[in-house]
Amino acid sequence: MKQIRVADKQSPLYADFEQLYRISFPIFEQRTEEQQLLAFSSPSYHLVAYVEDGTFVGFIAYWEFTHYLYIEHFAIHTDLRGKGYGSIVLKALQDSCDKRLLLEIDPVTDDVSAKRLHFYELNGFSANPYPHIHPPYREGFHGHDLVVLTTKGKITQDEYTQFAWDLRGIVMCF
Repeated sequence: MKQIRVADKQSPLYADFEQLYRISFPIFEQRTEEQQLLAFSSPSYHLVAYVEDGTFVGFIAYWEFTHYLYIEHFAIHTDLRGKGYGSIVLKALQDSCDKRLLLEIDPVTDDVSAKRLHFYELNGFSANPYPHIHPPYREGFHGHDLVVLTTKGKITQDEYTQFAWDLRGIVMCF
């Protein structure tokens, strides 16, 4: 599978990314177009599209920090889910660096959220015990409870505090 960096709105795969992004995440978890364009200006932000045999498979958007990569958004095309592509993409990211991966998911409340947690556990992620509220991307919405998952085991309270600061002080400022 080919990895292609999407660096701006003019990138050939930006439209594919945007379409999948808009249908994969609720509005309060989405950046506005202006916020997305601003994120591209940060050297810490990476948006990578995955293509196989000319078909757009999905994307992963992450922020690179000193000791970890924060996966802000990750989605596989709806027609290709359940075929192993998500695991391939996560493994490729894990293999590309020696840093811990960190992401957030909704708390387990039903079969769908339980399957999502199970998927990430199968891919080497562990749930962390720290109460976590992700700030809203858009005005008019409230922060929402999420569970922090990490590779390479659970993080310490100090590591969680650093992530919470990076999220609010860097990621959400773009």
